[in-house]
Amino acid sequence: MTTRMMGWSERAPLWRVFWLYGVIPSNLLWAITLAMMSAGSHTTLVRILLAFLLIFTAWIVRAVWLAAPNAVDHRYSTVARALTVAWGINTVLLVFFLQLQPQLLR
Repeated sequence: MTTRMMGWSERAPLWRVFWLYGVIPSNLLWAITLAMMSAGSHTTLVRILLAFLLIFTAWIVRAVWLAAPNAVDHRYSTVARALTVAWGINTVLLVFFLQLQPQLLR
């Protein structure tokens, strides 16, 4: 994949990076994680997926931050950055608290 496709390019449209690379994949990853936890999947697999979620979240925060100036309206760039940072903080906290509850990861 090229850097433009991955959203690292500062020329990528904000809507694409935010929605197609950020919101939709993040929600799908969380849905898969919760399904695996509910099904009683192996703890190691769930923890690997949680680690991947952290890495993906760091990547998407950076990608949205770089693409934010490309928004049609400056207000969208501010909102996208704020929502993405909030989502990142939420993801870190959820992963941290899930690790504190070992009975959830059985």
